[in-house]
Amino acid sequence: MLQAKTEEQKDKVEDILSSVELWELDGDNGIFINDSVSFDKLAELIDYLRSVQPKKSERFVKPTIDEIKAHILEKGYTFDAEAFYAFYESNGWKVGKNPMKNWKMACTTWAKNRKNNNNNVNYGRETITEKIRRSVEESNIFSQQLAERIGSQQQADVCDGDDDEVW
Repeated sequence: MLQAKTEEQKDKVEDILSSVELWELDGDNGIFINDSVSFDKLAELIDYLRSVQPKKSERFVKPTIDEIKAHILEKGYTFDAEAFYAFYESNGWKVGKNPMKNWKMACTTWAKNRKNNNNNVNYGRETITEKIRRSVEESNIFSQQLAERIGSQQQADVCDGDDDEVW
């Protein structure tokens, strides 16, 4: 619903509406206009309302860090505004390959992804911690197998009685 921003706009809308009688019906039929309505007045109202509607900005304006911090505080998010800013500043404010359209919605997605990562939801991908843990385990197994081979080789050398041979 459109709302007048100033008293002048409010007075203009009320002036036009005072000469228009509308009957509103429920259901799919919408609004029926009384026969006594001046269509010129109705057209005037429509033109006026279109003129006071805010125009959508077609061009993205990147936010400041302070704007991001204020939005994070307002929404109760817990992520770092500077990290968000640095990430998108470094990739030209793009989401994938597409230019960003709404940084506030990007904040929502950023917060959601951070929450999921904190809960170890990684969509089947191995986290860095898991990779390190797996690598250490594999290294320990390899070291243990190597020690066993060295130990068995030393025992074999002792059993041969050949002291000249060094493996």
